[in-house]
Amino acid sequence: NIKLVKKEKLPQYVEIGPFKVHLRLLSHDASYEIAEQQGSFHSKPPLTINLDESIMNMHNEVSLNLVVHELFHLCHYQYHLEGALEENLVNAYANFTTELLMRSNLKKWMISVMSSK
Repeated sequence: NIKLVKKEKLPQYVEIGPFKVHLRLLSHDASYEIAEQQGSFHSKPPLTINLDESIMNMHNEVSLNLVVHELFHLCHYQYHLEGALEENLVNAYANFTTELLMRSNLKKWMISVMSSK
């Protein structure tokens, strides 16, 4: 009995807390040859996360890890964590992760990725 899970499309933006962050796919060449990175978070409005399109098209744990990694940069920005103490860091990341998993519009995409194996 095989359960087919719909492959959810990555949304154009993520709403998490008071922030709306645009997700922009970049070609693999642009990601590595120009920026030398798989993804990047940009805090200058409009908030944007650039993602390597070839990684995101894999729709697997590498894709999920890349998105979460870049969203954690948003968490760092949102909670002003530069120089924060351990308890403040842990609390901020726990709150942010709970918001991401429970209330963000990225939830369906994350479930789709996690259910694909």
